Amino acid sequence: MAEKRNIDVAEIAISDEKIEVTALDLLTDHERELLELEARLNVELDAKLVANPNKMPMACYFILPNEFGERFCYYGVQPNLNKYFRLITGMDKVQAKVYSTAFTMLAYFFPLLGAALSDSFLGKWWTIISFSAVYLVGMIMVTVFAIPNLIGPVGKVSNFLTFLPMLIIALGTGGIKPCVSSHGGDQYLPSQEAGKDLFFNIFYVSINVGGLLTQFTVPLIADMPCYGQETCFAGAFLLPTIVFALSFAVFAAGHRFYRIVPPLGEFLPLKAIKATILAARRHRTATPEERAAKGHWLNFAEEEYGGVFLEEVRDFGLVLVPVVIPFSFCKMLYNQNSNEWSNQYYLMNGALFGGNDPAKTYVQMTSFSNINTMLLVILVPILAYIVYPFCYRRGWNFSPQRRMALGFFLVVVSFALSAGLAPMVEKAYLSSGRKMEDSTKYDGKYCKECYSAWLQFPQWFVLSLGEAFFSPTGVQFTYIEAGRQFRAVSTSFWLLASSLGSILIMILEPVFADAGLSSGTKGWAYSGIGLFGFFLYCLTSYYYTPRKLRTSINEAARLAKQAEMSLTKQA
Repeated sequence: MAEKRNIDVAEIAISDEKIEVTALDLLTDHERELLELEARLNVELDAKLVANPNKMPMACYFILPNEFGERFCYYGVQPNLNKYFRLITGMDKVQAKVYSTAFTMLAYFFPLLGAALSDSFLGKWWTIISFSAVYLVGMIMVTVFAIPNLIGPVGKVSNFLTFLPMLIIALGTGGIKPCVSSHGGDQYLPSQEAGKDLFFNIFYVSINVGGLLTQFTVPLIADMPCYGQETCFAGAFLLPTIVFALSFAVFAAGHRFYRIVPPLGEFLPLKAIKATILAARRHRTATPEERAAKGHWLNFAEEEYGGVFLEEVRDFGLVLVPVVIPFSFCKMLYNQNSNEWSNQYYLMNGALFGGNDPAKTYVQMTSFSNINTMLLVILVPILAYIVYPFCYRRGWNFSPQRRMALGFFLVVVSFALSAGLAPMVEKAYLSSGRKMEDSTKYDGKYCKECYSAWLQFPQWFVLSLGEAFFSPTGVQFTYIEAGRQFRAVSTSFWLLASSLGSILIMILEPVFADAGLSSGTKGWAYSGIGLFGFFLYCLTSYYYTPRKLRTSINEAARLAKQAEMSLTKQA
C-alpha cells in the first residue's frame, strides 16, 4: 500500500524522470475498495506509526495479555485431560488417550476454519472476539461439568457429555490461534521489520509464561480435596476460566488502538482454488505465444481475479512447500517429548535434589518437563534482544530461514541424544528388579540402581534451544511471507504442521511396534526420519526467494508491492 494520505498514486523513477502511475487502475474494483477502506480506517494510527517507527504500537499491549491468558487456559486443561477423563468419566487407559489426543488434534485443525473465516468474512478482530466467546462458554461448561455427580455418577459419566466441552474449547482455541499472532503483525507497517521480529519473540515468551504458570498452579489445585472427592478438577478448571475471561476483556478494551485489515468479503480458500483451476485450464490450452505474453501461468486468470490476488495465491503456495511440509517431520519429533521422553523418565531416578525416600523424595515427569518452558522463557529473550541484534549489527545473514534450519537440526539432535541414552537407562532400570510394564507407576521414584533423571537435561536443553530458534520465527515467517489477504490462513498452516506431525506418529508407531523395535532403535529410526525432513527443508529453503525480493508475476502486483514497501523509505 502507498502512503495513506495519497494511496491512489505511486511515484516510480524511470531513467532520470519521475512519472505518476495510477497503481489502483490495475487492481480490480473490489481490491481497490479494500485498500481505500483500510486507508480510511487506519489513517490516524498509521501516521503515529510513521512518526514513531521504533516504538511498539499501543495495540500490542492488549494483544500480548490476550495470548498469555489463552495459553494459560489451554495448558491448564490439556495436560490434565487424561487423568480427568479416567477419574470423572471412568474411561479406560486407551479411551482416555484417544479422547485427549483427539482434543489436541482438533485444537490444531480448527485454525484452518478460524483463519478462513478471518481472511474471508469476519476480519481478525471479530474472529478473535467471536471464537473467544465460544472458548469461554466451553471453559464454563467443563468447569461446571467437573463438579462431581452433577452430570452423572463419578466414574460413570457419559463420554459424550465429558467431551462436549472439549470440542467447544478446541473450536474456540483453534479459531483464534492463527488470528492473534497475525493481528499483532498487522499493527506494524511494512517498514517495521525489526519491530515485528521483536513482537513475535515477545509473543512467544507470553505463550510460555502463561503455560509455565498454569502448569505449576492448576495441578496443585487438581490434587486438593473438594466436594467430598480426593481431587478438585472443578476448582482446577475454574482458575484458567477466570484468567481467560480477564484476558478476553483486556483484548476487547483495546479495540480503538487496533489497525484493521478488512476481510476479502469472499470465501478465500474457494476463491484461490477456483482461480488456480481456471488459470491452469487456460494455460494448458494456450499457444506458446500466449504463454509467453502472459508470463506466469497464474496470469491467465488475471482478468477475473486481478493480478494482486493471483500473486498472493502464488506466495501462499510457495510458503507451504518449504515450511509446512518439511516441518511436519520436525513436529513429529517435538510432539513426542510428552510421551516418549516421559516413558524414558519413568525408568530413571527422579530424586533430583538428594534423599532416598522412595515415597516422597522424587520429582514427577509432569514437573520435570516444565524445564522446557522455563528454558524457553530464558532463551527466547536472549535470542531476540542479544543474539539477533548482534548478528544484524555485524551484517551477518542470520535470516528467519537459517534460524528455522538451525532450530530444526537441534530438535533432531535432541532426539538422537534421547535414543543414545535409552539402552543404558533400560539396562539399569531392569537391574533394580523392576518390571518394564510397571514403569509408569514409578514415575521417577527413588531407585538406587537407576540413572539420575538429570541425564535428560541435555536433550531438554537442546530441544528448547531448537524450539526457541524455529517456533517464534516460524510464526513470523508464515506471516511476513504471505500477502495481506492470506496472512491468517498462512499462519494456520504453520499450526497444521503440528497435526501432520502427530499423524506421522500415529502411522509409524504401529509399524515400529510390529517390528519389535526397542526404544533406542525406535529413537534412532525417528531421528533418521527427522533428519530426512531437515535435508528436505534445507533443499527447499535453498531455492526459496523471500517475498520482498521476489519478482512479481504481473504489473498490478509489482506496483502494489512497491506502494506497500514505499513506507519503508519514509520510516
